[in-house]
Amino acid sequence: MAVAVLVGACTSPNPAAPSPEPPAAPTSELETFARGAVEAGAPAVVIHVRNGGREEAKASGARDLDSREPARPADRLWISGAGAPMVAVSVLKLVEKGAIRLDDPVSDHLPDFGAIFPGWQRTTIRELLGSRSGLPDYIPRLLGTRTVEELQTSVLTFEERLRIAAGTPASPGPLSEAAWSATDWEVLAWMLERIHGRTLADVLGADVFEPAGMGNTLVAVPGPPPEPMLHGYVLAGGNRIDFTRTDIVAGSGDAGIISTVADLNAFFAALPAGRLVSMEAWKSMVEGNPCVLGGLQQTEGICPGQRHVFVYGGGGAYNVQSISSLDGQQQVSVGMALPPAELDVSTVPPLVARMEEAARSTAASMCAPARPADP
Repeated sequence: MAVAVLVGACTSPNPAAPSPEPPAAPTSELETFARGAVEAGAPAVVIHVRNGGREEAKASGARDLDSREPARPADRLWISGAGAPMVAVSVLKLVEKGAIRLDDPVSDHLPDFGAIFPGWQRTTIRELLGSRSGLPDYIPRLLGTRTVEELQTSVLTFEERLRIAAGTPASPGPLSEAAWSATDWEVLAWMLERIHGRTLADVLGADVFEPAGMGNTLVAVPGPPPEPMLHGYVLAGGNRIDFTRTDIVAGSGDAGIISTVADLNAFFAALPAGRLVSMEAWKSMVEGNPCVLGGLQQTEGICPGQRHVFVYGGGGAYNVQSISSLDGQQQVSVGMALPPAELDVSTVPPLVARMEEAARSTAASMCAPARPADP
């Protein structure tokens, strides 16, 4: 991730030809996936692909199943856990300012946490950012104790989410390997609000959405989300229910963010460009020792000799996936309103795996050609 700039002391009498413009961002494989997903019952799929300065945006299906109005690429959708890196950016900005340290116990800055989880008093901010805390995930217990209608219209505080998690027996961490827990991000978001004295929406707006140019991204508040939205649906007792309004996660640090696929790409382009955090902080997100920070997965299996970051957001009626080269020049983001089904976080719909395959293949199609060896 180091950026090298070579400034010559003199100019060549035969300047090299300008680098060719990268090929248009490819979307054909994702479009094929999207058509198949809609045929299989997904209300809509939205796609945004960027290769250097060239972009393609596509949409398939309907914005909502009642009006059958066509989906548009700029339609918003819930991005669930894919918003975690945005919360991480705000935390890392506090680290850069010296307001907190990664190895501080979170209880030093959020005493309420220690009162709810007394066995986790020494849990550090680094462990939360790296998904090593061992905190039980509050989402499964929440879904098991609320009806669909309650999930749509009930509102929870951060404290209430943590107390739900505390009702699940678990041994205090830290863990030796990362294990995703939505509770980690509720703790961090609550800490951000406490330190800043402002809402999470205000904090992320100033730290992330505005500097990254994410004009269609917001932290949800209770009530119907702002249109245009891709409407998501679930089944309850065999009946299809519009699940676009989900007040239970409004304001959540894990699942409370609404965005677009283009804004996801804007976020992952702004990070390596240094517009959100320092290069050192960005490096800690993808090469952190002993663990990466911010909910990102790193993969080396897309382009030879190159690395990419992958972020996944799933749950409820939606799934989003975003892949970006470490320099932010090749990007693939795709979002789907899932086929209506009973709420179940224990299984992954088959279409999600196929969407990932199409996204990875699209990213691989933009790999830079190998340079010939020097003579």
